[in-house]
Amino acid sequence: MQPLQTIVAIAMDDALLRSLAFALGVEGYSVQPYNTWHAARAMMATSICVIVDIDICRDDADARRSLLDPESRIVLLSDGMPPPALSPSVCVIPKPLDGSDILVGVDQFRRAHT
Repeated sequence: MQPLQTIVAIAMDDALLRSLAFALGVEGYSVQPYNTWHAARAMMATSICVIVDIDICRDDADARRSLLDPESRIVLLSDGMPPPALSPSVCVIPKPLDGSDILVGVDQFRRAHT
């Protein structure tokens, strides 16, 4: 199956990145994994959306600012703690993750992106 489009995934946890790549790959998406916001920046503009773990946003000021951007296409993986201020365009998904929840978050941006 040919990937539909690319999704950027950013997390410090390599196991989480592998899980996201597998789950989304089964659905035909190509996932580009990164461990830092800065490393992922070049791919963000052309991706369907950015899936980012809350820990990245806690450690990176640019990532936190992006959560306020009304043009952002972010699926934020939350750990149950209250997330920082968010733009209405940010989709929050609590961990532990369910593959169908991730797909719902990605799908809202895929429809808007195509």
